[in-house]
Amino acid sequence: MTYTASGCRDLRRYMNDPKTLEIFGKIISGKSGYIPVQERRVDILRCNGCHIELGGEEKFCPECGAKVVKQEPKQEEQEEQQENN
Repeated sequence: MTYTASGCRDLRRYMNDPKTLEIFGKIISGKSGYIPVQERRVDILRCNGCHIELGGEEKFCPECGAKVVKQEPKQEEQEEQQENN
């Protein structure tokens, strides 16, 4: 079992499981068949030099000209994507 930095159990691998959604929906609403809406966190790409928000397609910052370095997804995120495919 993996844990987050704060010591909580990391249950993200169960997020896309239909059975988990069904159980969670029943806990929330008290009715079976309710499927809750999941919000996904979107990381905003920022320039390392001037810290302005970028659209994601730029190779260089339009403000300061610094090269934009996109961070690779963490290993946990890559595992989640592989499980979904």
